[in-house]
Amino acid sequence: MKRRKKQPKALDTPFDAFGLKTPAARHMVVVEDAAWTNPETGKKENPNGVKRARRVSWAEVYRNKGKLTARQYNAATMLQGAWERTQRSQPAIRKVKVDSTTKPDAAIAIQADRLSKFHAIYRHVPLSAKPVIDHVVIDNRPAGQMAGARGRSLGRHMARLSEGLEKVADALGL
Repeated sequence: MKRRKKQPKALDTPFDAFGLKTPAARHMVVVEDAAWTNPETGKKENPNGVKRARRVSWAEVYRNKGKLTARQYNAATMLQGAWERTQRSQPAIRKVKVDSTTKPDAAIAIQADRLSKFHAIYRHVPLSAKPVIDHVVIDNRPAGQMAGARGRSLGRHMARLSEGLEKVADALGL
């Protein structure tokens, strides 16, 4: 008896214009209208029904739920942006330079500047709020996943988060 040739299988991965539809790919992603404000009428318009997908941080989720003020959210955004800049590396592709030496000192200086800017903001975080701010703002995880965050302690963690971000906002003049 002859063996049948194995046919290649088509992948059953759901896909749309915003990428994969798997739960891991869609976690914390919001699809919204890409509307623009018409300068003549002042109204938001989206005549072609264009949509965009963007990832939402936990600080934004807490602001939308009313657990953080706009001022605290702005402080969290600045802190998170400064942290994310420290995680960047040099561009992989650069312009080709002829007759020049590579200068790793410049890249190291840029990284040192990024770290010093992050620490200039992070030093304003009170010691009692550092664990929850690291967890929610820097690691982008919910406060409920912290060790021992159940019942009343979750409320205590959220209070520490808001107080810590308030002190950072005061120090930054927001």
